[in-house]
Amino acid sequence: MNKKAIIIGFATGLAVTFIGITIYMLYLNASLGLESEELFQKIISFSTIKNYAGIGILLNLPVFYYFLSRKKEDYAKGLIFAIMIVAIIFLANKF
Repeated sequence: MNKKAIIIGFATGLAVTFIGITIYMLYLNASLGLESEELFQKIISFSTIKNYAGIGILLNLPVFYYFLSRKKEDYAKGLIFAIMIVAIIFLANKF
């Protein structure tokens, strides 16, 4: 087990989740016509982000399959670990 690969996979999972949430919020708020100041406040607001976490996590699916197709199982383990951590954080804050 390569710990460096797991850490890289974990960091990739967190980054892709954040990018997915941001892209979805940009798309959604562009259709609503919000100003950039309001959009920025919504992006950094935790209460808004937790509503879109599931959409952000879905973006990890192609990255996971990419790691598996390249036979980088340790990277995929780190990605799954990141998904579990993000899910636990958002579930804990939901209640």
